[in-house]
Amino acid sequence: MMKSVMYIITDDPKERCDLVSSVLAQAVTTLAYGYDCEIFLMDRGITLAVKGHLDSLKSKAFDPLSVLLDSYREMKGKLYICDPSTSALGISQEDCIDVDGYVNASKLLESSGKAMAVFTY
Repeated sequence: MMKSVMYIITDDPKERCDLVSSVLAQAVTTLAYGYDCEIFLMDRGITLAVKGHLDSLKSKAFDPLSVLLDSYREMKGKLYICDPSTSALGISQEDCIDVDGYVNASKLLESSGKAMAVFTY
């Protein structure tokens, strides 16, 4: 069984740029070490996937958020959006970049049950 790590992001990157940058950097490192990795965007964290939302966002310690996200996706990291959060915030799928799925609690539970570690931010 492949080792996997799961990250849950609940904060808007514009409000917590350093934190979200750190999470994406951790996720890229996870993939570089050969682990499977899934990121779940929930609550205001779903704004990470809104087209153009990451433009010009950069923390002092890491590459720009858009570069980190591109690296994560290029390394085949999985990215899921909480579908109920999109409804709550009035964000449509057309507003977002391509992701691996719009999911609900059942996918979150399934993935967290398989992961060797789950980190929530």
